[in-house]
Amino acid sequence: MLKQEWKSIFKTKKMMIILFGISLIPSLYTVLFLSSMWDPYGKLAELPVAVVNQDKAVNYNEETLAVGDSLVVGLEESEALDFDFISQEEAEAGLADGSYYMALTIPEDFSENAITLLDETPQQMELTYRTSAGRSYIASKLTASAANEIKDSISDEVTAIYAETVFDQLQTVADGMTEAVDGSTQLSDGTVQIKAGNESLTQNLETLADSTLSFRDGADALSVGLQTYLNGVGQLDVGANALNDGAAKLTAVMPALQTGVSQLNDGAAATATGSTSLSNGLSSLTTNSLMLSTGMATLNDGMGQLSEGSASLTAGLAALNTSLTSAEQQAKLTALQSGLDQMKNGLETLDSQLQQSSLSSDLATALSQLDGLSTTIASFQTELNTITAAADPDSNTTAIMEAIAQSGTELTPEQEVAISQAVSVQLEAIANQQAGSIQTIANGLTALSGLSGIDTAAIEQQVAALQTSVSSLSAGYANVYGGATTLVSGFGQIGQSSQTLLSGAKSLQTAIGTAQNGSQKLADGLSQLTAGSEQLAAGGQSLTEGNAQVSAGLQILNEQTGILASGAKELQNGTQSLADGTIQLVENGSLLTDGANQLADGAEKISDGSGQLADGSAQLNAGLITLLSGTDELGAKLLDGSTALNEVDANENTYAMMAEPVIANQIETAPVVNNGTGMAPYMMSVALFVGAISLNLMYDSFSPRKYPKNGISWWASKISVLAAVGVCQALIMVVLLVKVNGLAPSSIGKMLLVTILTALVSVSMVMLFNLLFDKVGSFLMLIFLILQLSGSGGTYPIQLSNRFFEAIHPYLPMTYSIDAYRQLFGIGGSISTDLFILLAILIVFNLLIILFYTVKRKTLQQEDFEDDEQSDALETQTA
Repeated sequence: MLKQEWKSIFKTKKMMIILFGISLIPSLYTVLFLSSMWDPYGKLAELPVAVVNQDKAVNYNEETLAVGDSLVVGLEESEALDFDFISQEEAEAGLADGSYYMALTIPEDFSENAITLLDETPQQMELTYRTSAGRSYIASKLTASAANEIKDSISDEVTAIYAETVFDQLQTVADGMTEAVDGSTQLSDGTVQIKAGNESLTQNLETLADSTLSFRDGADALSVGLQTYLNGVGQLDVGANALNDGAAKLTAVMPALQTGVSQLNDGAAATATGSTSLSNGLSSLTTNSLMLSTGMATLNDGMGQLSEGSASLTAGLAALNTSLTSAEQQAKLTALQSGLDQMKNGLETLDSQLQQSSLSSDLATALSQLDGLSTTIASFQTELNTITAAADPDSNTTAIMEAIAQSGTELTPEQEVAISQAVSVQLEAIANQQAGSIQTIANGLTALSGLSGIDTAAIEQQVAALQTSVSSLSAGYANVYGGATTLVSGFGQIGQSSQTLLSGAKSLQTAIGTAQNGSQKLADGLSQLTAGSEQLAAGGQSLTEGNAQVSAGLQILNEQTGILASGAKELQNGTQSLADGTIQLVENGSLLTDGANQLADGAEKISDGSGQLADGSAQLNAGLITLLSGTDELGAKLLDGSTALNEVDANENTYAMMAEPVIANQIETAPVVNNGTGMAPYMMSVALFVGAISLNLMYDSFSPRKYPKNGISWWASKISVLAAVGVCQALIMVVLLVKVNGLAPSSIGKMLLVTILTALVSVSMVMLFNLLFDKVGSFLMLIFLILQLSGSGGTYPIQLSNRFFEAIHPYLPMTYSIDAYRQLFGIGGSISTDLFILLAILIVFNLLIILFYTVKRKTLQQEDFEDDEQSDALETQTA
C-alpha cells in the first residue's frame, strides 16, 4: 500500500505542487512574519516623536536655570527616538495624521517649578506627552517608555540640583544648630529661672488662695463696719465743729505764749551775766588751788624730814636714857637741836601758808555763785517746760477734746481718734519747727546741771581736817620744843628729866604721825579740789557757751511763735475743711457700701481664680521640669547634629549619588539577541501546526489505494506521505530562518530534531481528528490551535493569563515545543523532557490512528478495490 500511495502522488503533478506548496507554508509564516518584527527595538531611533519646548529660563542661586533647553540639547544628542523639535500646532497635527507617534510638551513653567522645592507649596515639574495607541499600541508603549526614561533623566538632573541646594542648606542648618546650642543653653538657664520663679509663684498663689478667704471675711466685716462708720459720720460732723471752736481757743492763747517767751529771753540774759561772774571766780579758785597744791608738796617734804628727825630724837633719847654719861651725849644733843630747828621751820612755813591762803573764802564765793546759778536754772527750766507744754499736740488735743465734752457733744471712740489725728497733723508741723530750739536749750541746762554735782562738802571737810592736823602738830611741837629747851638748859638735870624727855619724844612722834596722815589727806583733798576747780572752770565755759545757745534758741523761739500763731489759724481752717469733708462722707456712704459688696464678691472670685492659678502653676512647674530636661537633651542633640553636619563634605559625586542612588545592574541569564529570536519559538510552533492543518485539508488521509492488509499498513501508507511533508516543512523552515533571518540557535541539530518532532506531532494530531470527524475535525483543530495560542505562554508569561489558560497550559503540546525552542535560542538548558513529552504524544496519537484504521478496515469490501487494481495494472503495462 505504501508504494501505491506514493505512485498515486507522483502520477498527479498537481498533488505534488500542492504538497510542495504546503511544505512552504510554515516557512512563509515564520520567515515573513518574523522579518517584519525581527528587531523593532533596534530601530527605535526611526520612530518619529514631536517635541515642543515652551519652557522659560529662571534665575536660581545667582545662575540661569533652563531645564527645558537642557532637555532639548540632551534629546538632540539622543538616538533613542527620532525627535523633531516643532511648534505646538505642528505637533498636534502630526499626532492626528500619524506622522508622529508621540508629542512631548515641555510647559513654560517647567524650570520655574523646579525651584519651588523649599517653598511652602512646592510645585511638581509636569512633563506632558500624548500618544496614539489607536494607530499603534506597541508604539504607544514604546514611546511612553521613552517618555518615562526622559522623565527619569530630568528627575536625576533636577535631583542633583536639589541635592546641591540641600547640602548648601545643610551647612546653613549646621551653623544655625551651633547657634541653637547656645540658645538652648540660654533656654535651659532661663527655664531654671522660670522654674524657680514659678515655684515662688505657686507658693504665693496658694498663700493668696488662703488669704482671699480671710479677705472675703474681712470684706463682709467691712460692710458691717462701713454701716457703723456711716452712722458715726454724722456725729463726726458735730465733733468737727467743736474742733473748730477748740482751734479758735488755741489761737486766743497764743499772745500769752508770746509774752512768756519774751520773759524767758530776759531771764536768759541775766543767766548769761551770772555765768560770766561764776567763770571768773572759778578761774581764781583754780589758780589758788594750784598754789595750795604746791605748798602742800613742800609741807609733805618737811613732814618727811620731821618724821626722820623725830625718829632720830627718839633713838637719841633712848640712848640717852640708857647711858646719860656716854661720851656721845654732846653730839646727840647737837643733833637733837638741829632736828628741832628743822621742825620749827617746817611748822612756821605751813602756818604761814595756811594763813596766807584764801581757799576758804574763794570756795565760799564759788558755792554762793553756784547756788544763785541753780536758782536761775530752775526758773529757766520752769519757763521752758511752759513753752513745751504750750506746743505739745497731746495737751492741745486734750484741751480740744475737753472743750468738745463741755459743749455737750458725745463722741464715739472712732470719732475721738479721727479728731486727735487731725489735730496732731496740724500741730506736728509746729512742734517740729520748735524741736531744734528746745533741744538746744535742754542741752545747755544739762551742762549746767552737771556742774552743780561737785562735792564741796567733802572739800570743806578736808580743809578743816588739815587745819586740825596743823594745830595738833603745833601743840606737839610746843611740847617737844619745851622739853628740848629744858634738856639743853638743864643738862645737869638730865638724869632726873630723861624719863620725861623720852615720854615727850614719843608723844612728839605720835603727833608727827598724826600730822603726816593729815598732811596726806590734805594733799588728796587738794588734788580733788584742783580737779574739781578744773571741772568748774570747764563747766563755766560750757555754761557761757550754753547761755549763748539758749539766747539764740530763745530768739528763734520768739520768732517761731508767730509761725505757731499762723499754724493755729491754719488748724482752724483745716477743721472747717474737716467739717465740709464729713458732709461728703455722708453723701458718698452708699458708694462705699456698694464697693464693699463688690469687694466681697471679687474676693470670692479671687479665691477661686487664685486656686485655679495655683493648680495651673503646679502643672506648669511639672512642664518646666520636662522642658528643662528636654532643653538639655535638645542642646546635646543639636551639638551632635551640628558636628555631624559639619563633617559632611558634599561634591559632584555626592550630588550624582543623591540624584541616582540606585543603579540597576541587569544580569541576563538567558540572553536573546533580538525580538525575532524571542518570538521564533512561538511562531515556529504555530506555523507547523498551521501547516499540519493545511496538509490534512489538501491531502486525503483516509482513502486507501487498495484494500489494506491490516491497519498498520493502511497507517503506514498514509503517514509516510504526511510525515514526509511535515519533515519537509521543518527542514525548509529551519534553513530559511537561519539563512534569511539570521536565527542562531545553540545547536542546529537539536533545532532540526525539535522542529521535525513538533511537525510530526502536529500532523498526527490533525490527522486523527480529520479521520474521526472529517472536515469538522479540521475545524476543531483550528479551535485547538487558538487554545494553544492562548495557553502555551508564547507571547506573555502564563501567569499573566486567567486561571483557565493556566489550568490547560501543562496539557498543550505547543507548551513543550516552545520551551524546547527557548532552551535552544537563549536559555541553554536541557530539552530532554520536552522531547520525551512530544514523543509520547506522537506515539499515543499514532497508536490511535492505527486503531482507527484497523477498525475501519473491517468495514471495507475487497471487491471494491479489485477493479481499481486491474485498471492500475493495465495502465502500468501500457506505460
